[in-house]
Amino acid sequence: MNGKARGSQNMPEFKEVRRASLLPDRIAADILSKINDGELAPGDSLPTEHSLADTFGVSRNVVREAIARLRADGVIESRQGRGAVVKPLSERETFRVDINALDKSGNFADLFELRGLLEIEAAGLAAVRRSEIDLAEMRAALAQMEGHRDFDEKRLEADAAFHRALGNATGNSYLSVIVGYISSRLKETTRATAQLYSEQNLVSVTIEEHREVLSAVQAGDADKARAAMAAHIRGASERLHVPMKDPEDG
Repeated sequence: MNGKARGSQNMPEFKEVRRASLLPDRIAADILSKINDGELAPGDSLPTEHSLADTFGVSRNVVREAIARLRADGVIESRQGRGAVVKPLSERETFRVDINALDKSGNFADLFELRGLLEIEAAGLAAVRRSEIDLAEMRAALAQMEGHRDFDEKRLEADAAFHRALGNATGNSYLSVIVGYISSRLKETTRATAQLYSEQNLVSVTIEEHREVLSAVQAGDADKARAAMAAHIRGASERLHVPMKDPEDG
């Protein structure tokens, strides 16, 4: 514990994130810096989502996404009764999507191929396994998207929340984490195409694609859910000008 008493009065001080930078990446980076600096040691629990949301001045969904990224990066883990706990450096697995590396040849296409492999099957599983709570979360995220037809940060967050809810509905904790993580990373690339989406009214198109996925999952139709997700991913790749790989290619 680096000789420090670990009580609530000694928790590291996080700085509020200003409105212009309400990004889960910024929050995750701030938490990670506290871990790297030793203010949060291996075995320490992070403050609660509610506490972090108040401190950073953001919604709990934003904090939840930031924590999901740290979990996907192998920095923290969830423990019964303790919440998110810092893992020892020796136990940290690493799977990271470096946004800055996506402009390299083939990387973006590889990411979309991975997304297709995971999310299409996830949609099918969600249709079979989803609970009423899962459906409620998906509906709430879609309602947020419909309420923010302008291409803004809130609409992007709602989009990511929809995919997280779909991942949760699979009932597979590993699949849930990776689906949420990939969706959050792709959000960064989608943000860069804001002008394109606004000019061509593509926001309405993406909302309709999500609506089709929800409809199939709600109906419990696994085949239709897979088809709807495949259509959404194909549409997203076309909007971002990402060449989709032929699954028959060796």
